[in-house]
Amino acid sequence: MESMPIDALIVPESWKTGGTQLDRIDSILRVAEPILGVDRARGGRAYIRRQPGGRLFITNDPRDTISFPIGHPLEGRARYAWVSAPDGSERGTMVEEARHAR
Repeated sequence: MESMPIDALIVPESWKTGGTQLDRIDSILRVAEPILGVDRARGGRAYIRRQPGGRLFITNDPRDTISFPIGHPLEGRARYAWVSAPDGSERGTMVEEARHAR
C-alpha cells in the first residue's frame, strides 16, 4: 500500500531548540522539511506559522492555510485530513477540494 504524501505538519512549539530565533526556526525546519519532501538544494523551503495552543503549522507553500478562507464556498472547513503521529505531531494530506482550489 502506497502511503499518502504529507502536505502539512503541525508540531508542538516545545520542539524548538536553540539559543537564537534563527536556531529555533532551523531546529523545526530540520525536522519538518524531510517529512514534507522539501529539497533545499533545489530551492525548496518550508514555512512555519504559529497557531493557538502552542502549535506550529508548517507547509512548503507560504499561502497555505489550515482551513478554507473567509468568502470561499467551503469557508471554515479543513483543507487537510489530519493523522496524529506517535511523536506528538499531526500530519496532513490536502483534501481534494483544496487541491483544485489553488
